[in-house]
Amino acid sequence: MATKGYNSYHGRTPLWKKILIPILVLLLLAGGAFLYCQNHLVYDENGKVHLDLPFLNKKDDQTKTPDDSPNPDDVDFTRDEPQGPTIEVIHATAQPDSALEQDVTALISGSDKTVVLTLKLPDGTFTYQPSFQASGTVGSTVSTENLKKLTASDKHVIARISALGDTTYANNHVDEAGLLRTWDEWLWYDYSSQCWLDPTKAPAQAYLKQVCKDLADLGVDEIVLDNFGWPAVGNMDAMLVPDGTDKPAVLTSLIAALRETLPKTTALSVSIEKNAPENSGLTPAVLALFDRIYADSETVDLAALTATLPADFNAETRLVQLTQTPPATGSYVIVSD
Repeated sequence: MATKGYNSYHGRTPLWKKILIPILVLLLLAGGAFLYCQNHLVYDENGKVHLDLPFLNKKDDQTKTPDDSPNPDDVDFTRDEPQGPTIEVIHATAQPDSALEQDVTALISGSDKTVVLTLKLPDGTFTYQPSFQASGTVGSTVSTENLKKLTASDKHVIARISALGDTTYANNHVDEAGLLRTWDEWLWYDYSSQCWLDPTKAPAQAYLKQVCKDLADLGVDEIVLDNFGWPAVGNMDAMLVPDGTDKPAVLTSLIAALRETLPKTTALSVSIEKNAPENSGLTPAVLALFDRIYADSETVDLAALTATLPADFNAETRLVQLTQTPPATGSYVIVSD
């Protein structure tokens, strides 16, 4: 017989359960706190670990006043980029074509500040050894090493190159780059029996840019373009120039492309033996685009040339006479016969 009052009684909760529940709660809280703190552990300069809780630093951050004093470690570097080459009066003597094959010690130690070298001839020959595959004959390894010695010195090194007068390249690339004649569309020859490149043809322009870049990479200070533009003298009627060709516009575009190839500090100049813009395309406006104009004092009327140039053209520094006798004033290069 069942005892009255005990049918629904299941007994009291054991003591160990009462103890286990708060322990589990504490463990969960501790685990959450541990994970939270992991994101706020910082290391100081000594490698020690610190707990950096944002709610503890909030009050300190609010009480701090902004510090407008400059940080001594914040240095403002200002560097002036060169805008162009330095153009000064020059007095120099042109060196022989074989100069780089000889010892250049005397040139480096000499009193002349400027060294004028002819590095590419009208027949396509290079008097140094280019870094690219050239069409013409090239100089020896010694010539290039001597050129590097000169450009590494304190001398102002001027490189004269036959720009578009290049018989070898024209013969190797007749249709692609050569300046042709009208009746058979073969190479046009000047009075020295040399061939020229056509300024309108892309391969001719690319080759000239390659030569100029190579010289700039070797460190020359100035590049003078001999035989630039169309030939100024010769049988003009036999020269194939398409109707409507704007010679000054073609040369202006080519000069801009050459400038893009060269560093800003490398001067780009031109030489003329006769001022005949109607033939060559070298109008006064085109000539003024160059840093310097080198003119043969025997065949160019210097006074007439200067009168056609812009008013701000400084003839003393930018007009260089190619002469056998030093003038009383201005810039000059002594050349041999």
